[in-house]
Amino acid sequence: MSLYALRRRTAMARKQNPALPRRMITGLLAIILVMGYLVQTDREFPRLLIAIMSLFGAMVVFSMGLRKPEIPLYALVAYLPFSKLLAGDFGGIMMALNLTNILIVIVLVCYTSNAATEGQLKFESHLLHGPVFLMVLWGIIALAVACAQHPGVYPARAIPEFKRWLDPFLVYFLVFHVVHTPQRWKGVVAVLMIGVTIVALMATHDYMTVREGTSLEKARIGGIADQPNILGAFFVYYMYIFAAFWLERMKQPRAWLWLIPFGLCFRGIMVTFSRGAYLAFAQGLMGLAFFKHKMLFLLACGALLFAVLNPSVLPEGIRYRIMTTFHGDQTQLADAYSQGNPEQELDKSAGMRVIIWRSAGQMIQEHPWFGVGLTRFPIKIQEYMPAAYSKYIDAHNAYIITAAEMGIPACVIFLLTILTLFYVTSVVRTHHPDAFIRTTALGFLGGLSGLLMANMFGSRLNSIEVSGYFWILAALMARAFLWAREERAKKRRAPRQRFAPSPIRSATA
Repeated sequence: MSLYALRRRTAMARKQNPALPRRMITGLLAIILVMGYLVQTDREFPRLLIAIMSLFGAMVVFSMGLRKPEIPLYALVAYLPFSKLLAGDFGGIMMALNLTNILIVIVLVCYTSNAATEGQLKFESHLLHGPVFLMVLWGIIALAVACAQHPGVYPARAIPEFKRWLDPFLVYFLVFHVVHTPQRWKGVVAVLMIGVTIVALMATHDYMTVREGTSLEKARIGGIADQPNILGAFFVYYMYIFAAFWLERMKQPRAWLWLIPFGLCFRGIMVTFSRGAYLAFAQGLMGLAFFKHKMLFLLACGALLFAVLNPSVLPEGIRYRIMTTFHGDQTQLADAYSQGNPEQELDKSAGMRVIIWRSAGQMIQEHPWFGVGLTRFPIKIQEYMPAAYSKYIDAHNAYIITAAEMGIPACVIFLLTILTLFYVTSVVRTHHPDAFIRTTALGFLGGLSGLLMANMFGSRLNSIEVSGYFWILAALMARAFLWAREERAKKRRAPRQRFAPSPIRSATA
């Protein structure tokens, strides 16, 4: 078969078996646009109306999900980025009664119903499940220890927070088991990319409405996370999927359209004025280049070095925000570091973080195994901080707060989970036969690289509106890893079958 015929056959197969039907894409796009509009508008709607609409929508999704369990999953993926600002909590009538939990339950019920009918209801093991289970188990142990040490009010406050901490892990296991066909896999990715693009458009629109002369702090855009630094991390985690599709299909004219959502996400990072997001973006770009091609990685290193030595080439907003970090010149900063007091030459925000990290180090030394308890860091840190500083301080570092609140083993398990995910995704990138899945894996590898840096400057995986897509992609990579392993096994068996002796000849002999 000629190369032209092969490409034509592949294109026809895509048209006959698309990732998502056009009607469903149109419907999900309309739903995401409506949610984006509701987030953007300041208009308050009656709670009763919201409750009725939410219940009606949930009933429709549930009825459709009994026949096609991927429908409620697509609805959950479309909703997650807006779950904080559009909580759907029915006015706080009942604890834990919100749209996120309702959709999770609907996905679970529809999946178990369909799987039981088809005789496929089983829990599948996986390499990535190990560290994820360990993380959940250690979190439960740390919570139990903290509740035993601080009875009374603490458990009532910590248990709801712990449930929110568990939600992303539940989403991970749900997606892994529901998405057992390539079509569903690609459908989830398609909905995810639509959601990220809409969030980027919303952030750009928000910045356009900022009045001229507004202070830097007030001009920073928080978007769906209602916090600029977390919004910046959101874009870093997922924007490289668009860049990967451009890199992999550069020779096709339509592939350049992928730069539009990528550029919108970059603009979204810019308007957050988050220094941590800027650094994470650079590291994510390096990671994307490294996993794409080593020569591209060397070019990216050269470009980054050139930008560091010539900051004038950077966009004005990024350059200004980075320069506000330091008070003195390079000589003064070097002297401050050599004396162990870098916070003296940093701005108030950056200098405070250095002081917090030092104090948190002392806290971790005194509580190395199970930490001080979930949500107790802001209160407990006051015992280690200078008296002049205000109360209720954030750790500004995901690794530190994990070790401080749940112990050093929890931080080690978290890093082990990320490293295992790197391995799983790199195998999918290298060995999976489907180009769409390989390209998504490449983009996620870039996001994982940026994630390591983003969490150096804050807890950027502690809210489901940001971390939900991360664990969904982790589940997709875990599922694709099994498919890639099966393909590799088939290739290894193929030569043996080809040269195996004929059973007729063996019988004759």
